Order: sequence, then structure tokens, then C-alpha cells
Amino acid sequence: MFDFLQYDFIQQAIIIGTALALSASLLSPFLVLNQQAMIADGLAHVSFAGIILGVLLSNQPLYAALPFVMSASLLIKYLSSKKTVNGDAAIGLVSAVSFAIGLILVKKGQGFNISIESLLVGNIFTATQVEMILSITITILIAIFITIFYRPLLLMTYDESYAKFSKVKTNLLGYALAALTAFFIVIGVRTIGTLLISALVIFPSVISSQMTKSFKNTLFFGIISSFVVVIAGIFIAHPLEIPVGSTIVIIYAAFLLVLLVMKNILRR
Repeated sequence: MFDFLQYDFIQQAIIIGTALALSASLLSPFLVLNQQAMIADGLAHVSFAGIILGVLLSNQPLYAALPFVMSASLLIKYLSSKKTVNGDAAIGLVSAVSFAIGLILVKKGQGFNISIESLLVGNIFTATQVEMILSITITILIAIFITIFYRPLLLMTYDESYAKFSKVKTNLLGYALAALTAFFIVIGVRTIGTLLISALVIFPSVISSQMTKSFKNTLFFGIISSFVVVIAGIFIAHPLEIPVGSTIVIIYAAFLLVLLVMKNILRR
């Protein structure tokens, strides 16, 4: 039944999926509970242009996409912090312009030989060893960052004004979190897809908040649920020959629906 586990590309997909699941679940509460969940969706659209630019410029599109998307994440953070542009509006503006640039590059670029569909829905089974290494790297970086700055990040998530009063370097931590999110999104887009990667960030905290009100438990349950859902998505998608990213999102949605129904029944 599990004979397919002997293949290298399956083993690599499981490693990448596990790394992305952990990265997403660690980022999730600090973005979702701070009402910044849409930055993941915005950066996914930005990464579309970044990866296309990378394809046209080099054989390793991720190397070109990473600085492009990180720059966009810092620009979004800067515009939001200046209060001249609403946070959601800043995300919308930067992502829309970047996506438009990406579409123009596809139309006018010479030698563009990558499927647009593969960028939109991703394919974890065709990921390279470089992408596996980068997915592990970003997981380690995010884990170290959150472990070191857990308390300040927690204060920022619930009360940024109090965090500033407590002399937390909110701007610096905010930019660092945005840069790490951008790094994660670029890796995730190539494997999960532009249209679906933001779901990996949003679902863990939404699901966990149905089971607990504790921040630590939200983080813990998010890690567990993310790992289970992503691995289940890989195991289900491969034999059915359907996109892994789409399968993961459907499983997440079904999981959330079951929790909401159970909560509704228990309240009666």
C-alpha cells in the first residue's frame, strides 16, 4: 500500500511538506491573530512575478525571486507603518502591480518555458534538491527567530501600543517577520502554488482557535494540525494524481467544517 514511499521524489516531497507545514504553523498565529494574514496572499502574487523574472534571468529562479519578494514585503510593511496607506490597501497595491508585471513578462519574455498552471497550483513532486534545502533552511530560521523573540512577538500580536511602551523594537521585528514570511512564500509557491500557499498560513490558527483560547496551545495545535494535513495531502494526492496543494486546502476546509459543526452541537 505504501510502496510509493521508496521513491526519492516522494521522500523529498514529504521532507519539503513537513518543513513548509512547520514554517507555516509557526508564522500563522503571529500573522492571523495580528490581522496580517492577507500579507501571505499578497506576497504569493508578488512571488509570481519574482519567479517569472528569475526564469528569464537565470537557471535558478528562486535566487532572483527571493530578493524581489523580500523587497516587496518590506515595502508593504513600510507603507503600512507610515499610516498613509491602509495595511490591506498596501498589500493590494503592491501585489496587484507585481502580478501585472509578471503577466507582462510572460507575454513579452523570450524563452519562457515554464507552465503558468504549475506556478498557480504548484507541484511538490517535481521540487528540486535546492528547494528542499531552502525549505529546511527557512524552517530553521523561523524556529530560531520565534524562539528568541517569542515574548516581544506575543506582545506585538495582542497589543502593539503596549509593546512599544515596553520598549519592544516593533518596527525591526515587524520587518524581520515580513522578510521571513516572504522567504517562506517564495519556497511555498513553487511547491504548493501561488493561489494556495496563503491557506497554509491562515488555516492552522483558524483551526486551533476553535479548540483553545491559549496562544501557546494555538501554536501547538497549529503545528500538529498542519503536519497531519500536509502529510495526508501528499499521501492522498499522489495515488489520485491530483494537485497536492489543492488536496491540502480541501482537507483543511473539511477539518475546519467538522470542528465548527462539533462546536455547534456541543453548545446545544
